[in-house]
Amino acid sequence: MVLDLDLFRTEKGGDIEKVRKNQKDRFKSVELVDKVIDNDLKWRQFRHKADNFNKFKNVCSKVIGEKMKAKEPVGDSNTLPDGFALNDDLSADNLKPLTVTQIKQVRVLIDEAMVQNEKDLTATENERNSALREVGNHLHSSVPLSNDEDENKIERTFGDIEVRKKYSHVDLITMIDGVDSEMGAMVAGGRGYFLKVCAYNLDSFSML
Repeated sequence: MVLDLDLFRTEKGGDIEKVRKNQKDRFKSVELVDKVIDNDLKWRQFRHKADNFNKFKNVCSKVIGEKMKAKEPVGDSNTLPDGFALNDDLSADNLKPLTVTQIKQVRVLIDEAMVQNEKDLTATENERNSALREVGNHLHSSVPLSNDEDENKIERTFGDIEVRKKYSHVDLITMIDGVDSEMGAMVAGGRGYFLKVCAYNLDSFSML
């Protein structure tokens, strides 16, 4: 089970130090936590850009519509004024001094920027999710911390673990209800048997 991303977002109530400690207690890479955080921040920035680009395109369409309705000259050149750039401040007021042809060129620039932003968004999301999958789930407080399998805690035992009894093949196949001996004897004699589902599957898998 993958951890919830909100655990890595302090503004969402996430406790990053707790996640880091959990990785440390698991003797796993703490750097993975930072990788998730860094890429998640970048991903949200690219996501914000994508939303803005969609808004910018709508603003372009609106201003073009207003200019066409007012029958303003369309303009012959799509060259944009020096210093014009796509940024978060782009608004209808920035576009009104431009001609329809120039605004259409702005829309071309937005489309190109959207393509690159989508690539960055996808790449960052993949890196974030890849690191996220490697971060371990939270350990319960009762779990002993050790990097040695020999120090695993025994919670409970069942049966008499000191007694070791050997079973024959016939005993084992009977214990798992793997054969129908009665039907087999009726068809093929005393030693005849039919394999049932579990034994048939076991026999089939052993030949793979």
